[in-house]
Amino acid sequence: MNSTLMDDVARSIDSTLHAVSRRNELHMAWVRVYLMVPICLLELLFLAIEPEVPLSGRLPSFVYLGLCLVLLWGLRAGHYARWLAVVVPIADGLFLYSRFTATFDGLTHQRLLQGQELSIVGLISALVILTGAFRLRRIAVWSTSAIGMLLYLLFAIRIGLTFAQLAVHLTLIASMSAMAFGVTHQVRNAMRSEVARQTLTRFLPSAVVDGAHDDPMGLLTRPRAVEATVLVSDIRGFTAWAADKSPLEVLRFLNLVQGTLARIVRAHHGTVDKFMGDGMLAVFGAPEDLADHAEHALAAAKAMQRALDRLRGEMDEVDVRLGIGLHSGELVVGCLGSGVRLEFTVLGDTVNTSSRLETLTKELGVSVLISAATRERLRDAGGLVSLGAHAVRGHPEPIEVWTVE
Repeated sequence: MNSTLMDDVARSIDSTLHAVSRRNELHMAWVRVYLMVPICLLELLFLAIEPEVPLSGRLPSFVYLGLCLVLLWGLRAGHYARWLAVVVPIADGLFLYSRFTATFDGLTHQRLLQGQELSIVGLISALVILTGAFRLRRIAVWSTSAIGMLLYLLFAIRIGLTFAQLAVHLTLIASMSAMAFGVTHQVRNAMRSEVARQTLTRFLPSAVVDGAHDDPMGLLTRPRAVEATVLVSDIRGFTAWAADKSPLEVLRFLNLVQGTLARIVRAHHGTVDKFMGDGMLAVFGAPEDLADHAEHALAAAKAMQRALDRLRGEMDEVDVRLGIGLHSGELVVGCLGSGVRLEFTVLGDTVNTSSRLETLTKELGVSVLISAATRERLRDAGGLVSLGAHAVRGHPEPIEVWTVE
């Protein structure tokens, strides 16, 4: 694999993770600022109504607000470093410790017990708010936020908190609502990512899509040799039929026929590697290992013939046939291309021979040709008829081929 391509992919992965981490940190920075601005305003109010907490005990709030503003400015400017994920939580913890220490030092034992009970109510209210984040709708977050705030407010009034204290606590709970909106956004992104993954499995083998998701570098750097059976098919008579048809009619026809054939391949545990207009390349045994791959490939070929016969009977004025070549052997599974575009594919003489056998079906006047290599891997070769040895382009010696009775 080209080292430049590997470097490009590695940089792409790092930049994506960097961007997502920065975006999440920026969201939390906004929440901190929205939380600390009203708290600092209330700190000024508390100086007048709660003199038991001195100014030195309230200074951490103003210092922390300054740090939050600096962090927000830096993140908005595009600055982000991995160490922030450790340093910022440490700063959060130091601020909370210093500020609450000053408050607790000025409270009586009874007030601390009441505060403990109210803290449990606050925690439950926060959990109620967070449940709305996982319902994937903003109206759910709004409703759970209202319920959580009301729940806390009812108990806070019973304990006898002052208006200023209520304002601070409700501001803290409101910050949970802001975080809940962020969680909702992340969950919706995760859901869209899964939908995109499911969509990609219609274009690529599921094993490839999962590999690209779990270990993209491994997918690029670990091409592997496997033994498999390759099936190459071609629709006979398609070119003549499509000559006087509109492109839209041709596309509809191909979607119907190739879609039917692809479903048969999948039902027999094969993978469609690519469509080539009216042709198709399918693999049994790659990229996912498959025992008895030759058996599955032959069964799929027979089912494809039956399906096309049925479709031909249902479509007026359409006289098409199917040519199929089957060959088994070693091939390489990996990525082909450059940093501009990549294609996950199978390569090797096994693929080329299958294609040559499909072409040979025209000369021999049969629908299916099976190489001796594939026949040898069948548990039951009954129903196959030998057509003798024939020259195949790219092979120095003739290859014995077989067809289905």
